[in-house]
Amino acid sequence: MGSGIVVHRSEAEEIKSIGGWILIFGRRKVGKTFLIRNFLDYDVYFYVRTDGSIREEKGEHESILNGFEDMVERAKAGLKRGETVVIDEFQRLNPSVWEEIASVHPNGRLILSGSSMKVVSKVISRNSPLLGIVYPYELGLIRPGDVLRSLFGNFSPDRAVELAPYLRDPWTIPLLSGSEDFFVNLTRIMRYAVPGLVGEIFTEEEREMSRTYRSIISLVGEGYERYEEMASILYTRGIIKRPESALVLPYMKNLQKMGILRANKIYGKKKYRYYMASEPMWLYFYLNSRYDFSREVSYEEMKPTVERMKSMAVERFAADLFAEIRDGRVEILKNAEKEIDILITSRDRPILVGEVKWGKATKCDVSEFLKKTEDFYCEKVFFTKNRIAYPKDPGVKLMGPDDLKELLSYDS
Repeated sequence: MGSGIVVHRSEAEEIKSIGGWILIFGRRKVGKTFLIRNFLDYDVYFYVRTDGSIREEKGEHESILNGFEDMVERAKAGLKRGETVVIDEFQRLNPSVWEEIASVHPNGRLILSGSSMKVVSKVISRNSPLLGIVYPYELGLIRPGDVLRSLFGNFSPDRAVELAPYLRDPWTIPLLSGSEDFFVNLTRIMRYAVPGLVGEIFTEEEREMSRTYRSIISLVGEGYERYEEMASILYTRGIIKRPESALVLPYMKNLQKMGILRANKIYGKKKYRYYMASEPMWLYFYLNSRYDFSREVSYEEMKPTVERMKSMAVERFAADLFAEIRDGRVEILKNAEKEIDILITSRDRPILVGEVKWGKATKCDVSEFLKKTEDFYCEKVFFTKNRIAYPKDPGVKLMGPDDLKELLSYDS
């Protein structure tokens, strides 16, 4: 299955500009290998397989090496000649070979790629022979602007915006092909793909997926945001010994490092809220909590919930997109007194606030948004699928999918 859509990732240009030796790391299935093979230039490519053998590709020639020794010698020889050498799935190498490879620095250009956060920590640790000579570069989900630009060339602006939050996780891109709707394909395959992906992440980290990790991921996926509340639930279920957030936070921070969770700062406070980083993962855990995938569930049964989740995903995506465009960061303002869909800050000061109405929007919605943000002196955006007529007001910018297309075209 292939969609024929290739998302051009802006990280490639950043990696090229860094120069020298580099370690590209990140969660599994975020597109590290695809980026290297499609957007970076190299002379020789080594792929370390799970059985310990190594595939070597050099030009049109491909061969299988049966041990690390041959690869190390060939990699060193290439680097000495000033070539660019790639070692993919670097974390599967025996750490004893690191010193051998490091001995030819700064010759050539070495590109390492790895999925394990544990190995990355070892690479940049005090005793590592690669410390100071390899630049660590984290590759996350596809950037909002990159995925949206690619989709605008293939879909209507409305459809592109709906798909973009989910296609940021690259493993979903092939699901665009075929006669079925993307979301039908996604809900069909995610019940197998997401548990497998999460389990694969933990396998790479060389630890069992404990009951605590599994429970935390499920709770966040179900929509729980406050770790204090999660600690209380985990205590009630007998998973932790005391209902204290201090017993939960280390797990959540580890999950953030693995790329499963993301943390957004609460505006005006030194606290964070944790969310699923991947929209397909979020959709899976939320639907599983509602419909129980241990039984057969039709798409028609899930469709109303899927539609609601799509609207929420658009809201989160819009926040990430404006943060990228304005070079700020997403913060959270959601309490009993006030809830703002989009809050972008720079140096702890608001630079943009926004409202997202992916369903029906009215003039009253715009007026209410302006009222609840009257104490914010920054750019204000009201984003909706169907632009509405509203008296010109210099205090708010009404935007729809077409405007995003124009904005990104200008930005690029």
